[in-house]
This record gives sequence, C-alpha cells and structure tokens, in this order.
Amino acid sequence: MKFVVYFLLVGLTLSISFAQKSSTDSLKQLLTQPMADSSRVLVLDELGRSLMYSKPLEAMQLAQEGLVLAKKIKYEKGESRILNRLGSILRITGNYPSALSMHLASLKIAENNNDLDGMAKTLNNMGILYLEQKDAQKANAYFRQTKTIAEKINEQNLVLISLINIGSNYAKLNQLDSALIYTQEAYRMALNQQNNNINVLLMNLGNIYFRIGNYPLSLKYYHQSLPYSIKTRNNRILSQTFLEMAQVFKNNNAIDSCLYYAKKSFEVAQNAQNMPSIFEASKLLSLLYDSLDKSQAYTYFKLAAAAKDTMFNQEKVKELQNIGFNEQLRHQELENAQKEYLSRQRIGLLLGILVFIIILTGILYRNNLHKQKAYTLLQQQKAEINLQRDKAEKALLELKQTQAQLIQKEKLANLGELTAGIAHEIQNPLNFVNNFSELSIELLEEMNEEIDRGDIEEAKTITGDLTQNLQKINLHGRRASSIVSSMLEHSRASTGERVLTDINKLADEYLRLSYHGMRAKDKTFNAEYELMTNENLPLVSIVPQDIGRVLLNLLNNAFYAVWQRQNLTGFSTAKVIVATQHANQQIIIRVKDNGTGMSEATKAKIFQPFFTTKPTGEGTGLGLSLSYDIITKGHGGSLEVQSTEGVGTEFILHLPIDKK
Repeated sequence: MKFVVYFLLVGLTLSISFAQKSSTDSLKQLLTQPMADSSRVLVLDELGRSLMYSKPLEAMQLAQEGLVLAKKIKYEKGESRILNRLGSILRITGNYPSALSMHLASLKIAENNNDLDGMAKTLNNMGILYLEQKDAQKANAYFRQTKTIAEKINEQNLVLISLINIGSNYAKLNQLDSALIYTQEAYRMALNQQNNNINVLLMNLGNIYFRIGNYPLSLKYYHQSLPYSIKTRNNRILSQTFLEMAQVFKNNNAIDSCLYYAKKSFEVAQNAQNMPSIFEASKLLSLLYDSLDKSQAYTYFKLAAAAKDTMFNQEKVKELQNIGFNEQLRHQELENAQKEYLSRQRIGLLLGILVFIIILTGILYRNNLHKQKAYTLLQQQKAEINLQRDKAEKALLELKQTQAQLIQKEKLANLGELTAGIAHEIQNPLNFVNNFSELSIELLEEMNEEIDRGDIEEAKTITGDLTQNLQKINLHGRRASSIVSSMLEHSRASTGERVLTDINKLADEYLRLSYHGMRAKDKTFNAEYELMTNENLPLVSIVPQDIGRVLLNLLNNAFYAVWQRQNLTGFSTAKVIVATQHANQQIIIRVKDNGTGMSEATKAKIFQPFFTTKPTGEGTGLGLSLSYDIITKGHGGSLEVQSTEGVGTEFILHLPIDKK
C-alpha cells in the first residue's frame, strides 16, 4: 500500500471534528444571547470553522452573514477573519481560484491593519491551498512565513501547526530526513502543550520510519499512538494506525499478525463509518485471504467494492454542493452590480440637478456644453442598463441549467436504486442455474460409471434426473432473461410516449425491486410487504418509465421510514402495503407504511423542491417534487399524502383512465 501522509489534513482537522458537535451547539446557543456586533462577527467565524468540514453550505452562509455585519460596522479585523474562513470553505469544496482570491483579500486587510495574528492564519491557509495543488515550493514558503510570524507574536499553537505542515510538505517531496526533523520537533512541542495531535504525530513518525524501512521503530511509534487514540475515542486515526501496522507485518511476511491488525482496522473503521479505511482494510483482507479462504476473500472484496461505491456517491454529493456554492456567489455578484448601478443613477441625478441649477443662474453661454454632457451620461446609463440586463439573463440561464442538472442527477439516483433491486433479485435464478449445473455434472459422472459397469437401467434412471435438472436450468434461465429484459426496458430514457399498461403488474414489479434495493444497501434490514390488487383493474394509458420512477420513489421513502423507525425504537412489525383500486374513472394507487410518519409542518412542505428530511448526502429533496409534477402535470392526476407522526404515512395517487 502506498504511504499516506496525514500531517496536514488529519493533523489540522481531527481535533476540530471530535469536538465539533458540542462546540457547534455552544456557539449556536451563544448567538441567541445579546452581544456586541464585533463579538458576533467572531462567533460567526468560529461557528463557520466548526461546520466547514461537515456542513460546508451552512458554514458558507454563516460566514457570509458575518462578512455583511463586519462591513456594516467597519470592523476590519473581523472582515479579514471572515474572508480567510470563506477561502478555507471554498478550498474544501474544490473552488481553488475563488479560495485564493478570498485569502489574498484577507491578507491585504490584515497587512493594512498590522494584524499579525490574522496574517499568520491566512498565510497558513494559503500554504495548505498550494500543498493540495501539489505546489510544494510555494506551500513551503507560506508555511515558513507563518512560523516566523507565529514565533514573533508567541502564538505556540500556530507554531506547532506550521511545524506539522512543513514536515508534511517535506514528506510529499520525499525528503524524509527533513520531514523527520520537523515532525519530531512538533511532537516534542505537542507533548509540552498536551496537544490533542499527539496520536497523529506518533502515527506520522511511524509512517516515516515505515517508508525509510525501519520496521521495528515504525511499530514502536504505532504502538505508542494507540493509547492516545483510544483515550480520545479517535477511531479514525485508530483504524489508520492498525492498517499501517498490518502493512508492516505484511512486508515482514508475518501473515497472522497482518491478518489480526487488518481485521482490527476494519472493525474500528466500520464503527466510525470511515469509508477510506474500510476500503483499504477490506482490500488488504481480500488479498490476504485469496490464498487462504476464497469465500472470505470474496466477502471482503464485496465490502471493498461497496465502500468504494459509497465514496463515489459522496463525491457526487460534494459536486452538487459546489454547484450550489457557485450559484450563490453569482447571485451575490449580481446584487453588488445592481447596487453599483443604483449608486451611479443617484450620481447622475445629482449631476442633472446641478446642471439645472447652473442653467437657472443665467450662465447661458455654457448651455451647449451641459447638453453634451447630459447626452453622454444618458448614453453611459443606457449602456450600463443593457449590461446589467445581459448579466441578469445570463444568471437566469445558468440557474435553469443547474436545475436541469439536478433533475438529471435525481433520475440517475432512481435508476441506481432500480438497478440495485434487479441485481439482487436476479441472484436467485442464477444460484439455481449454478446449483443444478453442478449437480448435472455429478450425475453425468455417475452415468458414465454405470455405463462402464454395464448397468444400462441405472444409467437410464440417471438420464431422467438429468432431464429434470436441465428443465429446471432452462426455467430459471428464462426467469433471469426476463429480469434482464425488464432491466434493459427500465434503463432506457423516457420517450414520453403513452402505452396501455397493467398497473397491477407495474406495482408488483417495483414493490419487489424497491425492497431488494433496500436489502442490497443494508443486509440487516427486514420488513414485510404486501400487494393488494383489484384483479378487474383496466389498462391505463401512461408513460410506464415515468410512473415507475414515481412508484420507486414512494416505495423507497416508505421502506426508509420503517427502517428509520426500527433503528430508533426497535420496532419489529415493519410493513409496507401497496393497494390498487378502480373508482370514478380513475386508477387509485395507495402506498402505505407504518414508519416514523410526518408532522404537520413537514407535510406542508413535502412536495416543495429541495425539501428533504433525510440527513445530508442521503437525499436531494427533488424526488417527491418530481413525482408530483409527473402525476399532476404529465398525467393530469393528483398525488396526496396522509400521515400521523409516530404512526405512519400513506401516499394516494390518482390516474384518470380516459387520459390519452
């Protein structure tokens, strides 16, 4: 496994993430109390810092609120801090050009006010930015400036951070001697300060000696790191340390010890939901078991694949958040441009009044000159109005494009759920085909033996068994083929063409697919489901792919609700019911669950775009909004919700039969 350096990202963020929940709550509570505006700016900056790694969008909004307040009260120190914070948030979300602009603006204000603390913090973040961009030379220059200023103002925490970053930088340059010197110095300082980064520094020392090839000393530092991580419940670093120890034993061909620590890493990473460590540990265990136990190797290979898939989805979520940030920035730029335009209008009005007063004083010989100036000003204002109109139209176009992208992502997410369910369901016929094929091979071998013995009657008996096996293989093969055909049908983009469709069959298919999709994501999930159909239901003209997406979305939400109630209360009778009816020239589909239910406030907003009750990263807030539009606008029907909090939810879908 490649040597991974956590000097910068882990060293700077772990102490923040462990205390994040309590510090965030305290800061939010503090904001509700009366305080000076300058103090409120600094509290907003700290709150943005505590949230920027877990909730960057909320952190961005808080920082922008602080920036508006700092400018309003002309608090330049606070403005510098907030601009630096905005730069860090933009860097975390991958918007490096805008991040650098924010840092430069922060540095300029700090320099103008001789704010050495603000200068040091901004220079450090600029070094991090260039380190992430793999420009080690520039990063090193900024870290050394940070260290010089921090020593000058005796800010020991900043000195420690700069030493960690310089060591990290030398490690990236593969200058391990220099990396070791700075990391050891940072370690001694952390011990004196009783700093929370001691376990990280010990692990980094182990990593350096591992890369040098001094395995005994590497293991020594890894072992010293463990008690600190266990004491602080830092499962992220604990899992990484176990994984690095497993790599040391692997290089020493101590396979038993390697297996032991790889399993420890995997268990701790699972508890901490640390996907990178789950992926690396599963991959290592799969490799180790490949020659020991093929079944175990395959199990860990699947876990590694699942972890990799989860990290991919998280990257998609992060990409979606970046789009939101960029759109927010465009709105801010448009607002600033409009303010400048209004200011120019007021200046033009004052100039016009001045011209009018001068005309009234009787200075007639300058009338022509003033008329020319007024005409020029009018042309400038007209050009400015046209420019602002073009900017507004461009911003509107970009907003529509962004909305279209979000809708496409939601459709892709639904397709992913559908594919997971089909893949889970197709496993059953494939298992039958494999089992009967293996059994047929054994029967053929027995038949050959009986023929060799001359026992033709026994051989004929075996051929009968073979015939039955082949019939079953053929039956389950046709079942698998049918499932694949369905998958291909549903994976096609919707053409918008209506066809006569059996709603009972469609509901049955998506009910099973949704359940198996949920089981594919969480093996521990279990719930009852039931389809109650009206067998005399007429065919209805619909776009099957669109109605399928609606049913899949409603069923996914229903199974998620009962799963959530199971996790919260230990509820054991989870059930989802789908019922179809025919009344008043309408097809009525009911999707009912006994999950967590909804409050009145949630029901009022449930069909609004981007509204979601799921945790960050698990929902876009577009599923029910798109479903509502498909039913009401696309098919002329209606979609209603009835729910009682703590009891369950029922969605009622009406489709007109005579709609062509």
